[in-house]
Amino acid sequence: MADVRLRHTRARTVAMIMLILVLLLGLPLAVWLDLLNLTDAALRRQASDLNSVITSMRGFYGNNVVGRVLAAPPGTTTQVTHNYQAIPGAIPIPATLSLELGRVISEQQHNITYRFVSDYPFKNRAPHVLDDFERKALAGLRADPHQLVTDVSNSLFNDRIRLIAPVIMGAACVECHNSHAESPKRDWKVGDVRGIQEVTITSPIAANIFSFKYLLMYFIMVAAAGLTFILMQRRQAATIRGMNQELETANEFLASLSMKISRYLSPQIYKSIFSGQKDVTIHTERKKLTIFFSDIKDFTATTERLQPEQITRLLNEYFTEMSEIALRHGGTIDKFVGDAMLIFFGDPDSKGEAEDATACMRMALEMQRRIAELNAKWRNEGVENPFRVRMGVNTGFCNVGNFG
Repeated sequence: MADVRLRHTRARTVAMIMLILVLLLGLPLAVWLDLLNLTDAALRRQASDLNSVITSMRGFYGNNVVGRVLAAPPGTTTQVTHNYQAIPGAIPIPATLSLELGRVISEQQHNITYRFVSDYPFKNRAPHVLDDFERKALAGLRADPHQLVTDVSNSLFNDRIRLIAPVIMGAACVECHNSHAESPKRDWKVGDVRGIQEVTITSPIAANIFSFKYLLMYFIMVAAAGLTFILMQRRQAATIRGMNQELETANEFLASLSMKISRYLSPQIYKSIFSGQKDVTIHTERKKLTIFFSDIKDFTATTERLQPEQITRLLNEYFTEMSEIALRHGGTIDKFVGDAMLIFFGDPDSKGEAEDATACMRMALEMQRRIAELNAKWRNEGVENPFRVRMGVNTGFCNVGNFG
């Protein structure tokens, strides 16, 4: 079950990585599509604005130029003057035309403002109010008329650009202004900068937001992929934590089980099995071992004479003491058979046949001494005729391994 969950988690992770790679590759495409969309939107706005301006100019020209000439009484001489509206058949001069067109364009196209201003207006006109930007632009253009002056400003909701170009005096303009009775300046020369024409265009930021719809879609997809990845990582972490808990539980169970098993196996055999030194397959080999066997003389009569609880205590103490001595000398405890013990030297660890036999004899002698001490102790506790142990030692070849 854990393997299946792990495989599913890995598959989801690989799929998520592939999705992220696809999204990364999709970024240039989204940028390119938005550039195309932005260019298209800008061209559409420019075409619409230009169409509106041309329509306004055509309407003004039809009403205030052609219409006035056609409506004039027969024989009327067409005049070109700044106060053309007061004279039948008259048409506006270029400066007046510019002022009137600016008013018409501003009324028709609310995001475009046109101003035709000068610091030398005719005497019958109200003086133009110039702000700091316009005054500086006019001074700069009189010093260098071959430039365009711009100012870009931004606010929370709108972007605005102001473009100022010079109004340069031509030959006809110089002749008119230098001879006109209402002209405030009569020493104009060809090439002088009389004033400025200013175009102000305002663009709402909200109108450009949806020009980046592909990038917005891309970032939404990236955010969704990132959120999905985070959720998958959390789910994977939870899965791994669950698997670790299962492994920890299994390890605790195995550790507890191995501790319980160790009470029924010789430490040497226990170590060789659980460390992997020896396999548990059915296999035997011929070895020369030194075998130790012991049993308690008249044990049956002793059990009949003592209480079961007392015999159990004495027998457990006896086996515990003898086992400690056997392990101290390197013996492998094979089994307890009733009151008997079977111990051998030479497997799984061996120091050589002679040394194994010598170790076995030293063990037997120490056991005899310890049994004498235990008997003395038990007699002091009121036990009459405690254990007398018989021992036998033999060295020879044996088949050692797992049977059945």
